[in-house]
Amino acid sequence: MRISGIIRLWRYFHRFDVIILVSHSTMAQGNNEDWVPLRSSLDPKRLEETIGFLSQYYRFVSLRDAVDMLSGLKPVSPYSLVLTFDDGYRNNVNYALPVLQQYGAPATIFLTTGHIEKRKPFWFDRLDYALQNADVDGREFLIGGKSIGINTRDRESLRESYRRLRFAAKAVSRDDREMIRELEKIAEALEKESGKSIGDIFEKDPWSGVLNWEEVRKTANEVILSFGSHTVNHIRLGRADDDVIFKELTKSKKMIEDHTGMKCWSLCYPDESYSNRAAEIARKTGYVCALTIQEGLNKVGDDNMFFRRIYFPAKGSMDEVLAVVSGLTCALARIRKRFRNDLADTRKLLRRN
Repeated sequence: MRISGIIRLWRYFHRFDVIILVSHSTMAQGNNEDWVPLRSSLDPKRLEETIGFLSQYYRFVSLRDAVDMLSGLKPVSPYSLVLTFDDGYRNNVNYALPVLQQYGAPATIFLTTGHIEKRKPFWFDRLDYALQNADVDGREFLIGGKSIGINTRDRESLRESYRRLRFAAKAVSRDDREMIRELEKIAEALEKESGKSIGDIFEKDPWSGVLNWEEVRKTANEVILSFGSHTVNHIRLGRADDDVIFKELTKSKKMIEDHTGMKCWSLCYPDESYSNRAAEIARKTGYVCALTIQEGLNKVGDDNMFFRRIYFPAKGSMDEVLAVVSGLTCALARIRKRFRNDLADTRKLLRRN
């Protein structure tokens, strides 16, 4: 597609759309011998290579500038690209920030303030660590009334078992706090069996450790970084009632403002979960924009409370990177999905006839 000019043509026609990329942790295997999470992380060398490549094709802008452009408050700069990092892992400051400084690329880090305040790991990191340190092969765990088996034949099998555990827990219609309690109860039991807990290494762990408030304050002085809210407890706002949404948004906002002395005006919905009601409450509580992980580009006039993002390409050639970042890959995926759905509907119709 690059040789044929399709990517260049696509980029030209979408030059006034704003791209927002998302990543979570930035860490390389081999930097820490204690453990390696089953969930993927962005290698700092890959980040540097990709940012350097993208700097030839795009102009890195801050989220604030992007909001102003998409709201019509200022002209859109062609080929604008925004960088964001979710959750507030410390490794993003240790390993991503030097790369951002090198290329003058602004970024926004979304903080889960309850984890900063309580100094506790995310449930998914705790469960990940517990599964890797206990004898779990062949065992089954009851999640939301469904039995999920664990296979540790190889790392990929364990990764798939871990994924099934998470998906089974999220599939149950209930309060997120109840889901987290259930999963942390499993993790606690496994920790007692193995004698190992991520809580014992959390503060120094480069994988699961989150920023503390002192580090946030210090980093907030970097012109290149800004901080937004990822709620207090990393709960799915699309499933929460109004009172919970209000508390999660107002408390996290206030905590960030109190500790940084700067306005907190941006929100990132945790875990792909949002709703019109959550967006409305966010507006009323002082948020200027909110970000989803629905794939796609952002156009002038789009609703500020439902900005789309694209996952930072952690692998693939640089040609593939350009196809992904430009939004061409996800556009083709939507066309393919629509075609398959239409084909399935046609087959059903033919069977009836």
